[in-house]
Amino acid sequence: MKKVVFTICAKNYLAQALTLKESCLKHNKDVDFQIFLADKVEEENILKESLVLLDESWISYWKQMAFKYNVIEFSTSVKPFCFNKLFKEGYDKVIYLDPDIYVTDSLDTIFGYLDQKSIVLSPHYCHIQENYTGSVPEEELLFVGIYNLGFCAIKNGLIGKKIIKWWMNRLEDKCYADKIDALHVDQRWMDFIPAFFPNDTYITQHPGINPAIWNLHERELLIYENKYYIKDLVTKQEFPLLFFHFSGFDPFNEKVLNRRHPKYNTDIFPSYIPLIKEYIKAEYRNGYELYSKMIYSFNAFNDGENIMPIHRRLFRIINDSTVEDPFQQNSNFRNILKKNKLLSNRKTYAFSSLSSVEKKKKGKVESTMKGTFFLLKKIVGIRFYSSFISFLGQFVRFENQTFLIKKK
Repeated sequence: MKKVVFTICAKNYLAQALTLKESCLKHNKDVDFQIFLADKVEEENILKESLVLLDESWISYWKQMAFKYNVIEFSTSVKPFCFNKLFKEGYDKVIYLDPDIYVTDSLDTIFGYLDQKSIVLSPHYCHIQENYTGSVPEEELLFVGIYNLGFCAIKNGLIGKKIIKWWMNRLEDKCYADKIDALHVDQRWMDFIPAFFPNDTYITQHPGINPAIWNLHERELLIYENKYYIKDLVTKQEFPLLFFHFSGFDPFNEKVLNRRHPKYNTDIFPSYIPLIKEYIKAEYRNGYELYSKMIYSFNAFNDGENIMPIHRRLFRIINDSTVEDPFQQNSNFRNILKKNKLLSNRKTYAFSSLSSVEKKKKGKVESTMKGTFFLLKKIVGIRFYSSFISFLGQFVRFENQTFLIKKK
């Protein structure tokens, strides 16, 4: 049985990916490990790493996908294509792990699940609570999906291939993070799988698999003889910690477990401090200070002109299949944007097209707009104002800005 673990990342997450690889191979001598780079390689110091690069031979429309998706959307959109590539390479059992995961024990338990099942999924948390005490709001989890796809294991078989083929089809065009379309990248799609394949899906409640900010309220870290264990605070059972998911973690701030939920820190979850310190050392050893500063190549056209979120979503709607490389300076889509004065004329690979001065002005503009809306409500009354706001909710979507493009 050929077994492999893989991850996907952009250049700025290479330290995390290399730390994952190091930790995985330390505890799993009989598996292969591959890092897929959802980015371009332009820096010489990256070339020494063993990476799987984007190529039309295994993902035909990756340039179009890289253009219409942001960095998170793109990195997750290629996931089933990576599974498919590894299946074709002859791997029988394949585990995906997010780059910000740290392995602390053998993954044989997970590979063992695939002896009987075709896919293994991990719910964000496992125990029902009448009065919910978790760090991440339940409403947020309803949006992002029941299962966390920072981890997924699939067997190379009839059902596994069927899942991958279906998943590739969906993520080629529908891997956006978009509440209006009920999409959350690759993750929400997996909510279908237990209904499609109830006899071939294993939903693991092993507390040592994928502990993270969204389930720490039901899991405590223990250390016995230099080995990590997780105590299920509901069942009181103890299991080996197989891997911890450092989702949203910033090595520059070791007190905060997740930058999006800063109030849930090590003061609340002190048992995780030794693991955090170990992980930070590993990240710096694997080049965090170097890689974390690298730019994402697909934030700009080939000439450096900044790609804005509105450009990506307009490309989604126009969906011009004749555009072989939308990043080219003279591509059809770039010419459409230029003709309609929809380019920012800023040479930057930053995620925002606003300059530092413009960002300072943003607060004043927002304050002025609030005053304008308040005045509008006073003039037209609450009924018409309410209808107007309802209309804006749909109108302000980037996808609905196609009126900015003049028809021939």
